[in-house]
Amino acid sequence: MAKRKTATRTISNAGRLRVLEVVAATKSIGIAPTESSVEADGVVDMEYDKTVASFQVQPVTLDLVVDGKATRYTPDAKYVRDTGVIGFREFKDSAKPLEPEYARKLEAAERHLTSQGYEFGVMGSAELRRGYRMPNLRLLRRYARWPITERLRQQVFDFLRTPGQHTLSDLRELVGLAMLGSLYRMLWEQAVAVDLVAAPLCAATPVRSIEA
Repeated sequence: MAKRKTATRTISNAGRLRVLEVVAATKSIGIAPTESSVEADGVVDMEYDKTVASFQVQPVTLDLVVDGKATRYTPDAKYVRDTGVIGFREFKDSAKPLEPEYARKLEAAERHLTSQGYEFGVMGSAELRRGYRMPNLRLLRRYARWPITERLRQQVFDFLRTPGQHTLSDLRELVGLAMLGSLYRMLWEQAVAVDLVAAPLCAATPVRSIEA
């Protein structure tokens, strides 16, 4: 049985269908252990989100009152946007309806947090995994730390400004085999616009300038 500590508790893979995954994330404050595949995808989503500057998994436990009874709730994640706005997020499997009692707890958490000026939201797996988005994100994330030069960036930007429709195959040919990792990092950083939902990334995937 594997175990990892968060700011609030120790989590493990003990239990039916529980999966412990530690997602390597550059924006994470401390390590980012998750207890389900949905939470792991949520961490990948925050890592990809350009508006999120940093985040922490299971950061704090709130004392709430639900139906007149004291209870506690730990959000899956706390994030800080690049604007300084702080928010909390819960990740859930869209195929499993929330139990009424837990739904009321989330409503109480939302009232508590938003009354203090924080954001709060529940993100379902259907939103995280629409189309081919998550497999494509997990592919690109492998290259998030790949070295890249400003010369290469400018080469790609100049090419995308030329008339006509361009594909990922065109960019692969432009940068060469040795720089494919750097090119994929540009897609991860959203320096090049690409549809991650419609289909798996391939040679025929359309690409365009973010200025378009």
